[in-house]
Amino acid sequence: MFENVREDIRQAVTWHAVPLVRRWLGPRAEAAASIILSPEAQVVLIYRLQAWLRRRGIPLLPNLCRRLTMLLAGVSIGDRVEIGPGLLLNHGHVVIDGTTRIGPFCSIAPFVTIGLNTGGPDVSLDGPTIGRFVFIGTGAKILGPVTVGDNARIGANAVVISDVPANATAVGVPARVIAHEYPLGPAKTERPGG
Repeated sequence: MFENVREDIRQAVTWHAVPLVRRWLGPRAEAAASIILSPEAQVVLIYRLQAWLRRRGIPLLPNLCRRLTMLLAGVSIGDRVEIGPGLLLNHGHVVIDGTTRIGPFCSIAPFVTIGLNTGGPDVSLDGPTIGRFVFIGTGAKILGPVTVGDNARIGANAVVISDVPANATAVGVPARVIAHEYPLGPAKTERPGG
């Protein structure tokens, strides 16, 4: 858990930097300021606490953590969700539910829904599996037991109900993989900047 928290804080400082605080008070103060000033970073850290409390069987407190994330940034992260380190929530207003796995260093734009596909004939209680370094655009929906490969990009307002390969871009309703003039390259295997 603590390795994930360290990466989450690094991601918060990278995206919500406060250079003036760094100049006056140093990097530790900048990390604290980045978290204090970013409700999205706070949500990720509260989710880590929620997951830790849930694994230890502590009642009530995980539900309070979930309510707090809804109040702070309009983010609801379910109990069975597993999130890798370095998650970037760009502006909140995100719902993640079901048995969903999100890999490290993913970026999720606002108004995204990731979770169960409970409509139609293919009802499933399993959620998506999302790889490493995936970008999910504003308003996108990823529903059901689909796999989104490493370094994939999901376009704004896309509705993903089938697998998306690694290094691909999916757009549309329902989402379809589009061809690239130039290949996107292999999925990244290490932390950004390192």
